[in-house]
Order: sequence, then C-alpha cells, then structure tokens
Amino acid sequence: MEFFESAEQTKAFAEQAMTLMAKVGVAPNPKNYTLWYTYCTKQYRALNERIDAALKLTPTLTENQTAEIYAEFFGTDEVGEALSATSKKIQESLGAILDYVGQSGEETSQYGEVLREFSGRLTAESSVEALRELVGGVLRETQRMEAQSRALETRLSESTREIATLRETVETIRQESLTDALTGIANRKSFDTALRQTTREAAEEREPLCLLMADIDHFKRFNDSFGHQLGDQVLRLVGRTLVECIKGRDLAARYGGEEFAVILPNTQLGDAATLAANICKALASKKVIKRSTGEELGTVTVSIGVALYRPGEPLGELVRRADSALYAAKERGRNQVAAENELTPAERRLAG
Repeated sequence: MEFFESAEQTKAFAEQAMTLMAKVGVAPNPKNYTLWYTYCTKQYRALNERIDAALKLTPTLTENQTAEIYAEFFGTDEVGEALSATSKKIQESLGAILDYVGQSGEETSQYGEVLREFSGRLTAESSVEALRELVGGVLRETQRMEAQSRALETRLSESTREIATLRETVETIRQESLTDALTGIANRKSFDTALRQTTREAAEEREPLCLLMADIDHFKRFNDSFGHQLGDQVLRLVGRTLVECIKGRDLAARYGGEEFAVILPNTQLGDAATLAANICKALASKKVIKRSTGEELGTVTVSIGVALYRPGEPLGELVRRADSALYAAKERGRNQVAAENELTPAERRLAG
C-alpha cells in the first residue's frame, strides 16, 4: 500500500484527514491520523468501506468506534504501538515539510518586497555610484535567495527520503499485523477482513462463495506425546499444505489454536467439498519427522466442514454452519469432509 507520492499529495491528504477528523468529531491523535490519512488515500478498499458503512449510520463517530476500526485494520498492542510510533514520525516529517514550504513562501515574499524597493529607488536615483550600489544590492539579495532555495531543496530531499523509509515501515507493520507469526499464513484478523470483503463481492456479483473450517485431529494428544515444538511443526505443516492446495483468490488462514479456515470465492458447494477432500489426502500423505533424530512420528490428519454463503446472512452464521459440518466430520471418525447439505437431522441437532 503506497502512501506518499509527492510532498504536494502528502500535504493534500494530510489536510483532508484533518478536515474529516474535525467533521466526525474525533481528536487528531496519531492513531486517528493514521486511520483517516489512509482513508483519504483510498488505497485500502476494505478500510474505506468499513468507515463509509459506519458514517451511513451516524455523521459523527465516537473515540471508541474509531479505536475499534483502527484495531481491526491496523492491529493492537505491539503492532499498534509500532504503527503509532511510525505515525508520529510521519507527522514530524510532514510538519518539517510544511515548515520548509512556509519558510520558502516567506523568503519569496521578502525577496519580492526587496525588489520592489530597489525598483522604486532606481527611478529616483540618477548618479552612477548610486545605481551601482543598487544593482549590487539586487545581486546580493538574489544570491541569498538562490542559497536559500538550495538549502530548501536539500531539506525537502532529506524529508522525502525519510518519508519513503517510513512508508516502507508502515507497510511492513501492516503485513505483519495480518500474518500468523507461527505458520506464516493469514491470521484471524486478516480472515475476518477478507471474509467481509469477499462475501460482499459475492453478493454484489451473484457468485457463490464457500467456507472451509478445518481442525487437526487429536492435536492435544500429539502435543502431549511429543512436545510443543513438534506441535508447532505440525501447525506449520498444515498451514503450508493448505496454501499448496488452493489458488487464485482463495485464502487460507489460521482461525485459532489448531483450527484453520479457507475462503473459496466463486466456488460451488460440491467443488469446495472436493477441494477439502484433496486437502485431507495431501496432508495424510505427509510424514511428521522429528528433526533432531530423523524419527518418523506418523501422519497428521484434519477434519473439514464445508458451508455455502447465503447472501445477506450474518457472517457468524456462515462460520457456525461450517463449524457444524466440521463437528459432524469429527463425529463420523475424523480425517474426512462433511458438507452442510449432507448432514443428517441428528447431526444438525448434535452440532447445535
């Protein structure tokens, strides 16, 4: 996500952000500044849609509302602190640029006043010595203005380089905030954001969308038998296998603990169930090996539930139905797939 293209655009976005914060009634603190500056760039579609939806309900936002949106898209705790620190540096660099531009304007105005004064004196003077003195004064003032312009250009270049570095820092922080540190795939926050966006697109374009919920079979037993380091290795293996099995706009995410989720845009229920079965087969074909000894510890399996999105339904309901199918797959013996359309009445009751 690119933020800064030029000093002029930076200044324009900053002014828009400040105006919007005043309009919706929130303080221009670093977190709000980051949120609204990003909104003004229109380069983070999901964020803009989230804010626009909130503003449709009320013309003003509370600090709690903006804090929730900030946490949703930019993370909290360590990520939020890092982003806030970067945001402060951005503000400092922006302030420096505005100061430099302001100084340049003042210098230019003073230079114009000096030239107008010399021009008036030229019409009144007739001696050669007086004219020579006036021309020398104009030359000295022009040289001073040139030196000032070079200094301004240097300062602007330094600030531009600093902002470019800060831009990269912000993007790195954002990416880290959307990635599960252990498995390297999308995290829960990224999943939630992607599910909102993809279901909205599916409804608008009248395309099907399916959700897979997968859970590692007997993961606690594996952890207890071989230790948490091997448990982490298993989690990474599952994450890597999911990524290998999907393509295009599909998204694999760690939902929490040993549970994973896969969003499948433009996919019918039957095709999603087939993909889920392929994931089960791919994972079951891989061996878990203890790296320190080379000992084979067997295979890891997953159970998967599949549900089809119904346009207009709460997203929590879609997740619940996929979880219900996952529960049925577990009850059937694990290492298999259950689609919501094939659940028996008894299985639906058991899943709740």
